[in-house]
Amino acid sequence: MALGSMCEGRLIFSIKAVEKVTDSGSNHADRWVLIDTETTGLNDPVYPVEIAARIMQGWEPEGEPFRELIDFDVPMEPAAVRIHGYTRSYLREQGNPPREALERFRLYAGDLPLASYNLSFDWDRVLAPTFRRMGMPETLRPGFCVLNLVRNVVPRLYNYRLITVLKTFGIAEQQKHHALDDVDMVVRLLREKIGPHLLSHHVSRLEEVRLCAEGRRKVPPLRPSRRKPGPDELLKRLALARQGKI
Repeated sequence: MALGSMCEGRLIFSIKAVEKVTDSGSNHADRWVLIDTETTGLNDPVYPVEIAARIMQGWEPEGEPFRELIDFDVPMEPAAVRIHGYTRSYLREQGNPPREALERFRLYAGDLPLASYNLSFDWDRVLAPTFRRMGMPETLRPGFCVLNLVRNVVPRLYNYRLITVLKTFGIAEQQKHHALDDVDMVVRLLREKIGPHLLSHHVSRLEEVRLCAEGRRKVPPLRPSRRKPGPDELLKRLALARQGKI
């Protein structure tokens, strides 16, 4: 998440099977698109420099993922480059023309509702304004915010940054801030943790998931079990204890 090998060397997290816990024993069939963007920064206008997506059927990924690097050839905020590593010169070499990349994404998503971990940024601040600036058809539509869903399902976390939630559930210890890597980690979070919890409480349709994300449908809280430290972490703690630091 040397710049020349950044994309080729990205880590795609494996997606494990989880037990289906609905009364029917099967996952629900609603289809939607999970997305993520990396951008030029936080100050408007915000341009996407990377878009990644996966079509989902219920909590299961379907088909091939989508990923595009995009060259808008506009200034990049230094803080954004430090996070994702995509420089203006790198995007000039590796990025695709904006209109072509955005059209491919529009065709990939079709008329399926979009969701992301912070939809108010990825959709409201990035994608929707970009499509309007480009004068392109506005066929895409927002669905639900995964961040808000997690806030309503998993109470009282220290914060709700994606990496905090991933660590809490033992899914990942680091975040690369590359769009497809982040999409795959959110798929794991939903498929292994959030989705089964919702299904066990009879939340089995996309509209019901949206109501949970908006706080208009309540389910019992999901309380993560405390993660057991691995051998390296135990040795580190022991060394700190001997030094009187903990």
